[in-house]
Amino acid sequence: MRSLVSSVLLSMTVTAPVMAEPRAFAVNDRSGQYLVEVLFPEPPEDPHQLAQAFITVRDNNTHEALQQLQTPAGNVPVDRNGKVDNWLLGPQSLLYFDDFNFDGRQDLAIRNGNDPDASYKPTFDVYLQDPRKTQWILNPALTALAREDSKGMFSVSPLDGVLLSQTDRDCCWTRATQWKMRGDELVLLRSDTEEQIQPTEPGENTSMPSGYTLRTTGELKEGQWLEQSRLEGPEKEDPVILAGTLDTKTPVELWYQVQGAVIVGEVRYTQAGNGEPIKLLGIREDADDDLISLHEYAGDGRQTGTWRISREKVEPYSFTGIWVSGAKGDDHQGAVLLHDEERELDNDKIDDVDAAQRSGHYQMQDALGHDADLDLKILPERDANGREVAEFTMTTKDSVTEHHIVPMDSSNLIIVREPQASGKNGPYHIQLVKGFAVIAYNAVPDSQDGLAGVYLKQR
Repeated sequence: MRSLVSSVLLSMTVTAPVMAEPRAFAVNDRSGQYLVEVLFPEPPEDPHQLAQAFITVRDNNTHEALQQLQTPAGNVPVDRNGKVDNWLLGPQSLLYFDDFNFDGRQDLAIRNGNDPDASYKPTFDVYLQDPRKTQWILNPALTALAREDSKGMFSVSPLDGVLLSQTDRDCCWTRATQWKMRGDELVLLRSDTEEQIQPTEPGENTSMPSGYTLRTTGELKEGQWLEQSRLEGPEKEDPVILAGTLDTKTPVELWYQVQGAVIVGEVRYTQAGNGEPIKLLGIREDADDDLISLHEYAGDGRQTGTWRISREKVEPYSFTGIWVSGAKGDDHQGAVLLHDEERELDNDKIDDVDAAQRSGHYQMQDALGHDADLDLKILPERDANGREVAEFTMTTKDSVTEHHIVPMDSSNLIIVREPQASGKNGPYHIQLVKGFAVIAYNAVPDSQDGLAGVYLKQR
């Protein structure tokens, strides 16, 4: 490298007499086999900017030059005070030595710039050590794999003998993959892709609620790539556990949890009634960022009241709001004041609905006068794609009846699409949560038959 440095400095003297002082660095790889010298002939004043660098790899014992490399855009490993920082050697640094193909030799990645679409993400050229001599050869496949990784460089798992990569796109798509070099070929061993499915827009022939994720796993087995997908969800937020008063004098305990498009919970009047918890349920689309609306349900499916609460934005961040009676002819309202409370919540209350508890009779009697029944049976047979199959009948007090047999999109979600869904009302879904079935249409139909709503499980 000394002859390279001399020629670089001579060229700079002839063409650019006024310039920043060159910066040189030296470091050993972690195995101790190599001494690496790095020269930035024209380092930028701002150390966060990238610059051309010349790299010489030497035998650490003899100091013999083994190979000279360069990068058009390497990071100068100094801080704003000119002191050497930690970004010279290691993952995400200027130089990264590791055994990428697990042949027992130290391979090398050199930073060569930033991703043009994400300036915070570094990019690297990846070199494999030649098995015949101590030099490094650029590997296009590993360089491309590094570029695909959201961090700019894949990870090495020496215990498993695989390379790990993760790719993220926007907010709602991520893929984790496992790779291995077999000879000169980079082979994909396994992938796990998660895509957050957006709620269905009006006009589409489906009815997907929010909070669901499509997970697709693939694996190479005996030379064949096998892949399967399944819908998971809904995504659950941490439960909110509260206690306080209604009308300043009636003590209550209340909790709720957001589960995708649905909010489930319970309220218990600790010094009134029989002290048993009353089921609560709200629809996420009915709530904004500040207001939560939760309906009380009696054992026969009637709405007995509604809690409308929001968290204050100043300490102690209490919940305030009103409770409104759901009984006909009763317009009673009461002030609500609740605070966070430390108490254990039985996990059984927030678990997914048990598979054996999904079938049964559900009933709805809402404040708008809708009165309907849902009889649901999960059949023992599966369809050709391995999906569970549901048979259900919905009947209103006006004798509107729908009967369908449809495959389930997940263990707690049934979507009825056209042509089974009527052209008048369009596609709808049945989402099963603990103790309830929630029926909602893709879009609000012009002529509702009174089937949409919250059904409480009776038996």
